[in-house]
Amino acid sequence: MKSILNCLVFISCHFNFVSIASASVDDIKKPIKIGSYLTPGLINEDGSGLFNQLNNAIFMELNKQSQLKILSLNRARIGIKNRTLDGYFPELWENLPGKKDQYVVSNPIFYKRIILFSIKDSGLHELSDFDGAFLGAVQGFSYGKEIKSNPRLNIIYQENDTINIKLLLNGRISGVLGGYPGTVLAVKGHKDGNKIHYDLDKPVAVLESFYVCKNDLDGIKLCQSINKAIQSLLKKGILELNQHTGFSRFNQI
Repeated sequence: MKSILNCLVFISCHFNFVSIASASVDDIKKPIKIGSYLTPGLINEDGSGLFNQLNNAIFMELNKQSQLKILSLNRARIGIKNRTLDGYFPELWENLPGKKDQYVVSNPIFYKRIILFSIKDSGLHELSDFDGAFLGAVQGFSYGKEIKSNPRLNIIYQENDTINIKLLLNGRISGVLGGYPGTVLAVKGHKDGNKIHYDLDKPVAVLESFYVCKNDLDGIKLCQSINKAIQSLLKKGILELNQHTGFSRFNQI
């Protein structure tokens, strides 16, 4: 009887060991589900965007497989709440309600520079020059709380950067609030884009862009891992970030 019991205990323990080992292997192989949303030049559906490549580099640094799902921004946020996603990016503090300590986020992966676009000979090259004038912006994009709450700025929103650049060149608005690469691409894509003035080295606002992870132990571990990957990419010079100027560059591998 004793030998039979020992045999059963061995079989049970062996079975549990195999189950735990199998689960561990499955966890290693299981891809990290990351959500994002289409942003011209940054997130492209074909994977060619700057942030597509940066996301790949981060998870390659971690030796982990990631599965990038292109969704709407709202669906990406919902994915975190209902646990169908492990994380999403890029996000900005301006878009998150409540207090910062309610969220599990990574260190900045990039800085969003808010750039002023105007007609070269207009003399309107500083934000203070636009008191009472119309400034174009894109609906749903972030420009910083200080800009959005400035009572002296008349900001009107359009569907995209291309429309704003056309309105600027047609004299319908006096300036455009935009950034790189989206608005710059819209300028370069217009036949009269050479008439527009902008300076990427003189942003009117600098906003942090980061990953949001699930608000649980797994989410904390994921964002901590992402932070380690970011630090490693910075040390290797693959990623370059300057918090003060907003300068950000990803040197694609």
